[in-house]
Amino acid sequence: MIKDRKEFNRQETQKHIRSVFFSLYKEKGIDAVSVNEICKEAGIAKSTFYFYFDDKYSVLEAIENDLLEGLKGLVEDIHGVDIGLVSRGLPIDGAEPIVVFIKENMDEFKVILGPKGDASFESRWRQNISRKFMELFIKEMTKSANPGLSCSIFSSALIGAYRYFIFDKPDTPVEDVAVIIGNTYKYALMDFQK
Repeated sequence: MIKDRKEFNRQETQKHIRSVFFSLYKEKGIDAVSVNEICKEAGIAKSTFYFYFDDKYSVLEAIENDLLEGLKGLVEDIHGVDIGLVSRGLPIDGAEPIVVFIKENMDEFKVILGPKGDASFESRWRQNISRKFMELFIKEMTKSANPGLSCSIFSSALIGAYRYFIFDKPDTPVEDVAVIIGNTYKYALMDFQK
């Protein structure tokens, strides 16, 4: 029981540090945040901070990695794309949970993708999409010599669509965003056929 309580306390302390860091990061950007300020706002000693994190960048990396892992896990559930459904204006099977995840973590995505955010996050996100969808593009594009180009364009366009959803139209129904994902995939397939 004591061991479980200690683990619980560690997890809560780590969450608290991340929460305080994120509030400061959201307000100021990474360059203006210091470990001293995080510790002061969190009401902890520096030694406590360094027990959990190497520096402020490792806190940001932990938050970003959690987002990317959550997205990756959801994308892994997509085993194929039924173009027939997409052509009829229906969402890709498995796309809606991704949109729900983004909606549930909207604040984090807004800050990380925003002007004070981390440009490398978007690049890593694009790479994760490309890794998963490359096999689908190769399978679907039997007549094309450019599945890599199509996949690259798809991942960039898809993140563009997510950005639009996150920053401009956050109240868009989940199913509508999922349909846009399908259409993005469909058009990437069509445009580069020989």
